[in-house]
Amino acid sequence: MKFNIKYIILVLGIIIANQLNGQDPQFSQFYSSPLYLSPSLAGATEHSRIIANYRSQWVSLPNAYTTYAFSFDHYISNYKSGIGVLVLRDQQGGVYNSTIAGATYSYVIDVNRKIKVRPGLTAAYYNRYIDYSKLDFADEIYRGNVSTIEIPKNEQVHHYDFALSFLTYTENYWLGATGDHLLALNKQFAQDDTYPALKIAVYGGARFKFFESVRSKKDKFFSLSFLYKNQAGFNQLDFGANYENDPFRIGIWFRGIPAFGQTADLNAVVLLVGYSFNNILINYSYDISTSRLLASTGGAHEISIAYRFSSDWGGRKRKMGAVPCPYF
Repeated sequence: MKFNIKYIILVLGIIIANQLNGQDPQFSQFYSSPLYLSPSLAGATEHSRIIANYRSQWVSLPNAYTTYAFSFDHYISNYKSGIGVLVLRDQQGGVYNSTIAGATYSYVIDVNRKIKVRPGLTAAYYNRYIDYSKLDFADEIYRGNVSTIEIPKNEQVHHYDFALSFLTYTENYWLGATGDHLLALNKQFAQDDTYPALKIAVYGGARFKFFESVRSKKDKFFSLSFLYKNQAGFNQLDFGANYENDPFRIGIWFRGIPAFGQTADLNAVVLLVGYSFNNILINYSYDISTSRLLASTGGAHEISIAYRFSSDWGGRKRKMGAVPCPYF
Protein backbone atom coordinates (compact mmCIF):
# COMPACT_ATOMS: atom_id res chain seq x y z
CA MET A 1 0.00 0.00 0.00
CA LYS A 2 2.83 2.33 0.83
CA PHE A 3 4.34 1.72 -2.60
CA ASN A 4 1.04 2.63 -4.30
CA ILE A 5 0.75 5.80 -2.27
CA LYS A 6 4.15 6.91 -3.53
CA TYR A 7 3.06 6.37 -7.10
CA ILE A 8 -0.13 8.33 -6.48
CA ILE A 9 1.85 11.26 -5.06
CA LEU A 10 4.16 11.18 -8.09
CA VAL A 11 1.30 11.15 -10.60
CA LEU A 12 -0.53 13.94 -8.78
CA GLY A 13 2.65 15.99 -8.77
CA ILE A 14 2.99 15.66 -12.54
CA ILE A 15 -0.68 16.50 -13.08
CA ILE A 16 -0.45 19.56 -10.84
CA ALA A 17 2.69 20.72 -12.63
CA ASN A 18 0.91 20.52 -15.97
CA GLN A 19 -2.18 22.29 -14.65
CA LEU A 20 0.04 25.15 -13.56
CA ASN A 21 0.91 25.79 -17.20
CA GLY A 22 4.26 24.09 -17.10
CA GLN A 23 6.22 25.84 -14.39
CA ASP A 24 9.95 25.74 -14.97
CA PRO A 25 12.30 23.48 -12.99
CA GLN A 26 14.22 25.20 -10.25
CA PHE A 27 17.50 24.88 -8.36
CA SER A 28 17.92 25.54 -4.66
CA GLN A 29 21.49 26.63 -5.44
CA PHE A 30 20.25 29.23 -7.89
CA TYR A 31 23.57 31.13 -7.97
CA SER A 32 25.28 27.87 -8.93
CA SER A 33 23.21 27.88 -12.13
CA PRO A 34 23.79 31.56 -13.02
CA LEU A 35 22.88 31.46 -16.72
CA TYR A 36 19.57 29.77 -15.87
CA LEU A 37 18.84 32.47 -13.31
CA SER A 38 19.78 35.43 -15.50
CA PRO A 39 21.65 36.03 -18.76
CA SER A 40 23.15 39.12 -17.10
CA LEU A 41 25.31 36.74 -15.05
CA ALA A 42 27.16 35.49 -18.14
CA GLY A 43 30.81 36.32 -17.51
CA ALA A 44 29.93 37.60 -14.04
CA THR A 45 33.23 36.40 -12.52
CA GLU A 46 35.19 38.11 -15.33
CA HIS A 47 36.85 34.75 -15.95
CA SER A 48 35.92 31.55 -17.77
CA ARG A 49 34.02 28.89 -15.84
CA ILE A 50 32.25 25.57 -16.32
CA ILE A 51 29.37 24.52 -14.06
CA ALA A 52 27.50 21.22 -13.79
CA ASN A 53 24.29 20.88 -11.73
CA TYR A 54 22.31 17.87 -10.58
CA ARG A 55 19.06 17.89 -8.62
CA SER A 56 17.03 14.89 -7.43
CA GLN A 57 13.68 15.91 -5.96
CA TRP A 58 11.35 13.66 -3.93
CA VAL A 59 14.03 10.96 -3.79
CA SER A 60 11.83 8.44 -1.96
CA LEU A 61 9.48 8.21 -4.94
CA PRO A 62 10.19 5.88 -7.87
CA ASN A 63 11.63 7.80 -10.84
CA ALA A 64 10.60 11.16 -9.41
CA TYR A 65 11.98 14.53 -10.52
CA THR A 66 15.54 14.82 -11.81
CA THR A 67 17.20 17.88 -13.33
CA TYR A 68 20.62 18.17 -14.96
CA ALA A 69 22.30 21.34 -16.21
CA PHE A 70 25.60 22.27 -17.80
CA SER A 71 26.85 25.76 -18.56
CA PHE A 72 29.96 27.56 -19.75
CA ASP A 73 30.51 31.30 -19.69
CA HIS A 74 33.41 33.61 -20.47
CA TYR A 75 34.15 37.30 -20.04
CA ILE A 76 35.62 39.19 -23.03
CA SER A 77 37.37 42.11 -21.33
CA ASN A 78 38.17 43.99 -24.56
CA TYR A 79 34.47 44.21 -25.36
CA LYS A 80 33.17 44.34 -21.78
CA SER A 81 30.91 41.43 -22.69
CA GLY A 82 29.97 38.08 -21.20
CA ILE A 83 28.98 35.11 -23.36
CA GLY A 84 27.77 31.67 -22.41
CA VAL A 85 25.89 28.50 -23.31
CA LEU A 86 23.43 26.52 -21.21
CA VAL A 87 21.93 23.03 -21.58
CA LEU A 88 19.29 21.80 -19.13
CA ARG A 89 17.43 18.49 -18.98
CA ASP A 90 14.41 17.99 -16.71
CA GLN A 91 12.76 14.58 -16.18
CA GLN A 92 9.47 14.34 -14.32
CA GLY A 93 8.85 10.77 -13.32
CA GLY A 94 10.48 9.52 -16.50
CA VAL A 95 7.22 10.44 -18.26
CA TYR A 96 7.32 14.18 -18.94
CA ASN A 97 10.71 15.38 -20.16
CA SER A 98 12.04 18.73 -21.34
CA THR A 99 15.35 19.91 -22.74
CA ILE A 100 16.59 23.48 -23.00
CA ALA A 101 19.60 24.68 -24.97
CA GLY A 102 20.45 28.37 -25.10
CA ALA A 103 23.11 30.99 -25.76
CA THR A 104 23.51 34.06 -23.52
CA TYR A 105 25.08 37.48 -23.84
CA SER A 106 25.65 40.31 -21.37
CA TYR A 107 27.26 43.74 -21.61
CA VAL A 108 28.82 45.81 -18.82
CA ILE A 109 27.96 49.51 -18.57
CA ASP A 110 29.96 51.67 -16.15
CA VAL A 111 27.53 54.16 -14.63
CA ASN A 112 30.32 55.57 -12.47
CA ARG A 113 33.35 54.22 -10.60
CA LYS A 114 31.16 52.25 -8.19
CA ILE A 115 27.93 51.35 -9.98
CA LYS A 116 27.74 49.01 -12.95
CA VAL A 117 24.83 47.80 -15.05
CA ARG A 118 24.60 44.55 -17.03
CA PRO A 119 21.73 43.99 -19.49
CA GLY A 120 21.52 40.42 -20.75
CA LEU A 121 19.82 38.30 -23.41
CA THR A 122 19.22 34.57 -23.85
CA ALA A 123 18.05 32.87 -27.04
CA ALA A 124 16.93 29.30 -26.33
CA TYR A 125 15.51 26.19 -27.98
CA TYR A 126 12.99 24.05 -26.08
CA ASN A 127 12.03 20.43 -26.63
CA ARG A 128 9.35 18.86 -24.46
CA TYR A 129 7.69 15.47 -24.81
CA ILE A 130 5.78 12.75 -23.00
CA ASP A 131 6.92 9.12 -23.05
CA TYR A 132 3.55 7.38 -23.36
CA SER A 133 5.19 3.95 -23.18
CA LYS A 134 5.57 4.49 -19.43
CA LEU A 135 1.88 5.20 -18.88
CA ASP A 136 -0.97 2.73 -18.32
CA PHE A 137 -4.27 3.71 -19.95
CA ALA A 138 -7.75 2.76 -18.76
CA ASP A 139 -8.53 0.54 -21.76
CA GLU A 140 -5.39 -1.52 -21.09
CA ILE A 141 -6.66 -2.28 -17.60
CA TYR A 142 -10.26 -3.25 -18.26
CA ARG A 143 -9.48 -5.11 -21.53
CA GLY A 144 -6.44 -6.85 -20.05
CA ASN A 145 -4.27 -5.94 -23.05
CA VAL A 146 -0.74 -4.65 -23.13
CA SER A 147 -1.49 -1.98 -25.73
CA THR A 148 -3.94 0.90 -25.83
CA ILE A 149 -6.44 1.98 -28.46
CA GLU A 150 -6.21 5.56 -27.20
CA ILE A 151 -4.28 7.93 -29.47
CA PRO A 152 -2.03 10.30 -27.50
CA LYS A 153 -1.71 13.86 -28.74
CA ASN A 154 1.08 16.42 -28.58
CA GLU A 155 3.77 13.81 -28.09
CA GLN A 156 6.53 16.32 -28.70
CA VAL A 157 6.70 20.11 -28.75
CA HIS A 158 9.50 22.25 -30.20
CA HIS A 159 9.75 25.99 -29.89
CA TYR A 160 12.16 28.88 -29.52
CA ASP A 161 12.21 31.46 -26.77
CA PHE A 162 13.96 34.53 -25.41
CA ALA A 163 14.81 35.97 -22.00
CA LEU A 164 15.86 39.50 -21.11
CA SER A 165 17.50 40.61 -17.89
CA PHE A 166 18.87 43.64 -16.13
CA LEU A 167 21.39 43.70 -13.30
CA THR A 168 22.88 46.59 -11.36
CA TYR A 169 25.60 46.14 -8.78
CA THR A 170 28.44 47.62 -6.78
CA GLU A 171 31.32 45.94 -5.01
CA ASN A 172 29.02 44.69 -2.22
CA TYR A 173 25.43 44.89 -3.48
CA TRP A 174 23.44 43.60 -6.43
CA LEU A 175 19.85 43.72 -7.69
CA GLY A 176 18.55 42.12 -10.87
CA ALA A 177 15.43 41.05 -12.73
CA THR A 178 14.77 38.51 -15.48
CA GLY A 179 11.82 38.07 -17.81
CA ASP A 180 11.79 34.57 -19.34
CA HIS A 181 9.53 32.99 -22.00
CA LEU A 182 9.00 36.36 -23.65
CA LEU A 183 7.31 34.75 -26.65
CA ALA A 184 4.44 33.99 -24.28
CA LEU A 185 3.57 37.67 -24.68
CA ASN A 186 2.73 36.97 -28.31
CA LYS A 187 -1.07 36.64 -28.68
CA GLN A 188 -0.77 33.51 -30.79
CA PHE A 189 0.66 31.71 -27.74
CA ALA A 190 -1.79 33.13 -25.20
CA GLN A 191 -4.15 30.14 -25.33
CA ASP A 192 -1.50 27.49 -26.04
CA ASP A 193 -1.18 25.39 -22.87
CA THR A 194 1.91 23.65 -24.28
CA TYR A 195 3.88 26.89 -24.20
CA PRO A 196 5.59 27.95 -20.92
CA ALA A 197 3.98 30.83 -19.09
CA LEU A 198 5.87 34.09 -18.68
CA LYS A 199 8.26 33.89 -15.72
CA ILE A 200 9.47 36.94 -13.79
CA ALA A 201 12.40 36.61 -11.39
CA VAL A 202 13.76 39.35 -9.12
CA TYR A 203 16.91 38.69 -7.11
CA GLY A 204 19.40 40.65 -5.07
CA GLY A 205 21.54 40.76 -1.98
CA ALA A 206 24.63 41.98 -0.21
CA ARG A 207 28.05 40.38 0.40
CA PHE A 208 30.57 41.65 2.93
CA LYS A 209 34.12 40.82 3.89
CA PHE A 210 34.13 41.09 7.67
CA PHE A 211 37.49 39.57 8.56
CA GLU A 212 40.87 39.41 6.88
CA SER A 213 43.77 37.25 7.97
CA VAL A 214 47.06 38.77 6.87
CA ARG A 215 49.03 35.67 7.82
CA SER A 216 46.86 33.15 5.98
CA LYS A 217 45.77 35.58 3.25
CA LYS A 218 42.22 34.26 3.48
CA ASP A 219 39.10 36.36 3.54
CA LYS A 220 35.79 35.58 5.20
CA PHE A 221 32.50 36.65 3.64
CA PHE A 222 28.92 36.82 4.80
CA SER A 223 26.08 37.34 2.35
CA LEU A 224 22.31 37.77 2.44
CA SER A 225 20.27 37.34 -0.72
CA PHE A 226 16.77 36.67 -1.99
CA LEU A 227 14.98 35.36 -5.07
CA TYR A 228 11.35 36.09 -5.94
CA LYS A 229 9.62 34.29 -8.82
CA ASN A 230 6.21 34.60 -10.41
CA GLN A 231 4.92 32.21 -13.08
CA ALA A 232 1.45 31.08 -14.07
CA GLY A 233 -0.09 32.77 -11.03
CA PHE A 234 2.35 31.10 -8.63
CA ASN A 235 4.52 33.23 -6.33
CA GLN A 236 7.63 32.05 -4.49
CA LEU A 237 10.06 33.94 -2.28
CA ASP A 238 13.41 32.46 -1.22
CA PHE A 239 15.64 34.12 1.35
CA GLY A 240 18.84 33.01 3.04
CA ALA A 241 22.39 33.57 4.23
CA ASN A 242 25.73 32.20 3.13
CA TYR A 243 29.04 32.16 5.03
CA GLU A 244 32.33 31.70 3.18
CA ASN A 245 35.61 30.92 4.90
CA ASP A 246 37.81 29.59 2.11
CA PRO A 247 37.91 26.71 1.36
CA PHE A 248 34.65 26.03 3.24
CA ARG A 249 31.19 27.54 2.96
CA ILE A 250 27.82 26.90 4.57
CA GLY A 251 24.36 28.32 3.99
CA ILE A 252 20.75 28.15 5.11
CA TRP A 253 17.78 29.13 2.95
CA PHE A 254 14.03 29.29 3.29
CA ARG A 255 11.96 28.57 0.19
CA GLY A 256 8.40 29.74 -0.17
CA ILE A 257 8.31 32.20 2.70
CA PRO A 258 4.56 32.52 3.36
CA ALA A 259 4.28 36.12 2.21
CA PHE A 260 1.84 35.33 -0.61
CA GLY A 261 -0.51 32.86 1.03
CA GLN A 262 1.14 29.78 -0.42
CA THR A 263 0.30 26.37 0.99
CA ALA A 264 2.66 24.80 3.49
CA ASP A 265 3.67 21.90 1.26
CA LEU A 266 5.48 24.32 -1.04
CA ASN A 267 7.81 25.52 1.74
CA ALA A 268 11.24 24.09 2.52
CA VAL A 269 14.41 24.75 4.47
CA VAL A 270 17.59 24.34 2.42
CA LEU A 271 20.91 23.48 4.07
CA LEU A 272 24.14 23.89 2.10
CA VAL A 273 27.80 22.95 2.52
CA GLY A 274 30.62 23.60 0.08
CA TYR A 275 34.34 23.08 -0.39
CA SER A 276 36.81 24.53 -2.92
CA PHE A 277 40.21 23.35 -4.09
CA ASN A 278 42.38 23.97 -7.16
CA ASN A 279 39.79 26.34 -8.67
CA ILE A 280 37.08 23.69 -8.23
CA LEU A 281 34.04 24.44 -6.08
CA ILE A 282 31.69 21.66 -4.95
CA ASN A 283 28.39 22.50 -3.26
CA TYR A 284 25.86 20.09 -1.77
CA SER A 285 22.43 21.07 -0.49
CA TYR A 286 19.46 19.24 0.97
CA ASP A 287 15.87 20.49 0.88
CA ILE A 288 13.91 19.70 4.01
CA SER A 289 10.20 19.94 3.29
CA THR A 290 8.20 21.61 6.06
CA SER A 291 5.01 19.86 4.97
CA ARG A 292 3.68 16.39 5.78
CA LEU A 293 5.05 15.17 2.43
CA LEU A 294 8.58 14.87 3.85
CA ALA A 295 8.04 11.35 5.17
CA SER A 296 6.80 10.14 1.76
CA THR A 297 9.01 12.15 -0.58
CA GLY A 298 12.39 12.23 1.19
CA GLY A 299 13.19 15.85 0.37
CA ALA A 300 15.62 16.80 -2.39
CA HIS A 301 19.37 16.50 -2.98
CA GLU A 302 21.35 18.91 -5.12
CA ILE A 303 25.01 18.96 -6.18
CA SER A 304 26.89 21.58 -8.19
CA ILE A 305 30.48 21.40 -9.42
CA ALA A 306 32.16 24.49 -10.85
CA TYR A 307 35.60 25.04 -12.33
CA ARG A 308 36.99 28.51 -12.93
CA PHE A 309 39.94 29.08 -15.21
CA SER A 310 41.85 31.31 -12.82
CA SER A 311 43.55 31.16 -9.44
CA ASP A 312 41.89 31.77 -6.08
CA TRP A 313 38.17 31.38 -5.44
CA GLY A 314 38.43 33.99 -2.71
CA GLY A 315 37.94 37.71 -2.88
CA ARG A 316 41.52 38.94 -3.03
CA LYS A 317 42.03 38.30 -6.71
CA ARG A 318 38.48 39.01 -7.74
CA LYS A 319 38.39 41.77 -10.33
CA MET A 320 36.57 44.93 -9.35
CA GLY A 321 34.06 44.51 -12.18
CA ALA A 322 32.90 41.06 -11.10
CA VAL A 323 29.42 40.64 -9.67
CA PRO A 324 29.62 40.08 -5.88
CA CYS A 325 27.07 37.21 -5.83
CA PRO A 326 28.22 34.32 -3.64
CA TYR A 327 29.57 31.26 -5.43
CA PHE A 328 26.54 29.48 -4.01
